[in-house]
Amino acid sequence: MSNVEIKKYYAKTLDPVHIGEGGYKLGRVDNTIVRDPATDLPKIPGTSMSGVTREFYTIYLIENDNDCKNKSDDKDKRDCAEKKAKDYFGDDKKQGMVRFYDGEIIFFPVSSIQGTIWITTKDLLKYWFGEISSENGENIKIPDVVEDKAYAIKGIDSNKPLNLGWILLEIGNISNGSVIVLPKDINEWVKRIVIVSDKLFSHIVNDNLEVRTSVRINPETGTADDGALFTYEAIPRGTILGFEVGIDKHKNGCKNIMTDVLPYFKLLGIGGMGTRGFGRIELV
Repeated sequence: MSNVEIKKYYAKTLDPVHIGEGGYKLGRVDNTIVRDPATDLPKIPGTSMSGVTREFYTIYLIENDNDCKNKSDDKDKRDCAEKKAKDYFGDDKKQGMVRFYDGEIIFFPVSSIQGTIWITTKDLLKYWFGEISSENGENIKIPDVVEDKAYAIKGIDSNKPLNLGWILLEIGNISNGSVIVLPKDINEWVKRIVIVSDKLFSHIVNDNLEVRTSVRINPETGTADDGALFTYEAIPRGTILGFEVGIDKHKNGCKNIMTDVLPYFKLLGIGGMGTRGFGRIELV
């Protein structure tokens, strides 16, 4: 029997999120974001989640733990908090008690003539919400077979044409399907939902990522350097993400860590470009 309990968490991006890949790809922007090599879909690496969660938990301990916050010196407070955080997150000599897995996009916002629509796939819904009981959300019906159409799940006028960005899709009929439960928090976040095929999902997501242009400023002159214009992409505001966290069942305090750090994600965020208005997420 495993000692690790897997818990699912969901997040809504309050700002665009940029977690850089550290390279350049022909035909894309200068600074691309991390993608899953199998699906080509943007993802949030588990290492990124682990790093910021550890730092946020350290800040939490400095501000709230009696042993740490009562230290007279700021360095002593920091050392105390880092030592306690190491018990849960480990170091180069010891494995941590909390394990973070790559986060993925569950619902992606796309502009449409019917307003903002969140697209998803059948497999994503089954994986992330298939085990949720009905009293914790709203029942929705998903199709058994998905073709290259848009299947209206919530808030869509099926009698009107439906475009998802640049692509115009026929609305499919859900005659045979299964029922899953959409959690209450997510039900409040997303107003219009359609299911598309896995193939279309990847194309639509990558064609509708946010792309921004910036310029590097010379600190000595206060003006832009020649040839310093660059572009970068990001997961747009309003995207719904899913994360899995493995927690040691026998380590006291492990289950409270994510609850303790939730406010910091909303204030401080994750990823790069934080000084340019990027990174904040709301985690539930």
